[in-house]
Amino acid sequence: SFGAITRILNIVAKREDLLKLAVAGPLAGFSLGFVLLLLGFILPPSDGIGVVVDASVFHESLLAGGIAKLLLGNALKEGTPISVNPLVIWAWAGLLINAINSIPAGELDGGRISFAIFGRKNSARFTAASIGLLGLSAILNDVAFYWVALIFFLQRGPIAPLAEEISDPDNKYVALGILVLFLGLLVCLPYPFPFNEDAAMF
Repeated sequence: SFGAITRILNIVAKREDLLKLAVAGPLAGFSLGFVLLLLGFILPPSDGIGVVVDASVFHESLLAGGIAKLLLGNALKEGTPISVNPLVIWAWAGLLINAINSIPAGELDGGRISFAIFGRKNSARFTAASIGLLGLSAILNDVAFYWVALIFFLQRGPIAPLAEEISDPDNKYVALGILVLFLGLLVCLPYPFPFNEDAAMF
């Protein structure tokens, strides 16, 4: 289920069932995206050229930057063009879509996870905070503006009442939900460390 564009039409029995539904799509997407990202960094471009990007682009994501630094090592230098397999770009795009869908807001899968773990009132607070932070980000980022508009006008909720909302989900499903939210942060947060020691000296 890609929460950003789908709605749950049937009544969900309890929060644990909602949590199972909400984590399934993002976990599959993150798993596939992670494997493809690794393969993209490991496999050379089929045409010998690939996609040439500035190394600084990997500062945009803590996850992508960390993997790039781990696998490319000294080849990754600040301000230096580097050739990568197009699979890196495709996998990163997929991870980013999953990460945005994992934002704990409205009826995105992240919002459903937040609802299932923390309850209706707390999830409403997460939604308000997420929209506020995205609103601030939208000042500098057009993509953030798109997601603010999508969440606010189409997906802000509220999530439809469940048949029973009192009982808490099993801890193992809570752990999966927290993992999805954490992976979303890893993809969206910037990589703050310099890629080479020379840059760290300035």
